[in-house]
Formats: sequence, structure tokens, C-alpha cells
Amino acid sequence: MSVTMIAVALGIIYLFDTGLPLPSAVLFLIFALGFILGSVFFERRGAEHPWSLIGGAIASLGITFVVMSVVGGILFIGNGGFNTIPMETVLYSLSACMIVSMITLNFASYKLQYI
Repeated sequence: MSVTMIAVALGIIYLFDTGLPLPSAVLFLIFALGFILGSVFFERRGAEHPWSLIGGAIASLGITFVVMSVVGGILFIGNGGFNTIPMETVLYSLSACMIVSMITLNFASYKLQYI
């Protein structure tokens, strides 16, 4: 999980440096699939119709951003951009991502107990 977070962070750097890592059509397809799956998920969980659409759109935006950032992070590392970042920054980033992933994991497991 922390490796994915570092890939997202590097993908954001790649996004600001070079632009979109994937073609717009592919990003729109990912958004559409996430929107459909998210809307169905929220509707099955008991959300009313307009709220399930809004929840699906928000979830789809998050999924699309994460996929775009991970692909950008992989391209950033593949193009040698990882060598421009000092090792201390990488270790600080890895440490912060490990802490955030542990907090997220504990929060998710706590929430899943009461569903």
C-alpha cells in the first residue's frame, strides 16, 4: 500500500511536469466504468437514486485520479526521474506513506466491523 502511495506521489510530479500520462479517451473510459460500478454499489447499499449517482461520480473521480497517478508514477520512474529526487526525500516519503497506510488500514477495518 505504501508503494502505491509513493507511485501516486511520483505520478503527481509527472502530471505537473509532462501532463496526462494516459490518453483522454482511456481516462474517460476509466471514469465511466468507475461511475457505473460506484453508482450500483451505492444504490445496493440503500442510497436513494440521486445520491447514488453523486456517490458514484465522487468515487469514480477518486479511482480515475489514483489510476492516472499510479501510471504517471511508473512512467516517472521508467524515464529516470527517480534519480533526480534525493534519497532523504524518498525515505521521508516512504515513512509518511507507511504511517498513512497503517492509519487507513486501521480505520477501514474498524468501519468494516460495524457494517
